[in-house]
Amino acid sequence: MKRLTTILLIAALSIPGAFAAGKKAPKEQPAAQGQQQNSAYREDQIARKKAILKFKTVFVEGGSFTMGCTAEQEDECFPPEKPAHPVFVRSFAICKYCVTQRQWREVMGKNPSDVRDEDFPVTNISWDDAQKFIAKLNNFMGTSYRLPTEAEWEFAARGGIYSESKKYSGSEDCRMVAWYKDNAGELRPNGKRKGNEIGLFDMSGNLWEWCSDWYGPYPTDTETEQINPEGASEGKERVVRGGYFEGPAIFCRVSCRNKSEPNYASSIIGLRLATDFTDDAEKPSEMEP
Repeated sequence: MKRLTTILLIAALSIPGAFAAGKKAPKEQPAAQGQQQNSAYREDQIARKKAILKFKTVFVEGGSFTMGCTAEQEDECFPPEKPAHPVFVRSFAICKYCVTQRQWREVMGKNPSDVRDEDFPVTNISWDDAQKFIAKLNNFMGTSYRLPTEAEWEFAARGGIYSESKKYSGSEDCRMVAWYKDNAGELRPNGKRKGNEIGLFDMSGNLWEWCSDWYGPYPTDTETEQINPEGASEGKERVVRGGYFEGPAIFCRVSCRNKSEPNYASSIIGLRLATDFTDDAEKPSEMEP
């Protein structure tokens, strides 16, 4: 009898445990579903972010050109644009448009621009800010974006090997390709003017654009072709190119140079990305006429 009592006691003690285990199972199921939903949400967010940060680039086939104050610039050249000199630039890809406020915010978590519109180019960013943006972008996307060199920028603005030697990027008429003081007076969205020979937009006007180079004088040797020049070896200011929405047409010329301290952020300076990776870039020869 004592043994039977012991067995019944053990059985009685084990039953609540069985019930307890039965009660916990349903609680674990919603938790697993929640984890799956959170995981799916994160994947959706990452996919959305990558779609926003997939920049449209144009292939710029390498070639030689004369950099600086060339004949079509007439008598409008400033002294820093001289002397004109031969340069060879290797193939690369460059973005069709400036980085937008939406793209900047996706990477940096905030929008520093004065005029807030996520489809407009980002402004109020220094050269130093641009480097931080590029580093975070490349880390997230697994890409190799960078700022263009000054030589790359001018070669692309001139239309690369398809250049028709225009004063501005794609036209002799500044109004056709640029936002500047005569037709804008304020920041405008990307791509609303005519593109240049290789399908790049707003290389003239709207915003000055950061280049990677330290600002320095051009070489005095006008006979020896420079190969992929990267500017001065040191300096206090970085190159900006392209003109801006409140500036005169003379600033929008493809050879015009300007400069700014690398820690200076302004409402008239933005950035355009370049990369040595060209597989995904649009080929000018394949563009629709």
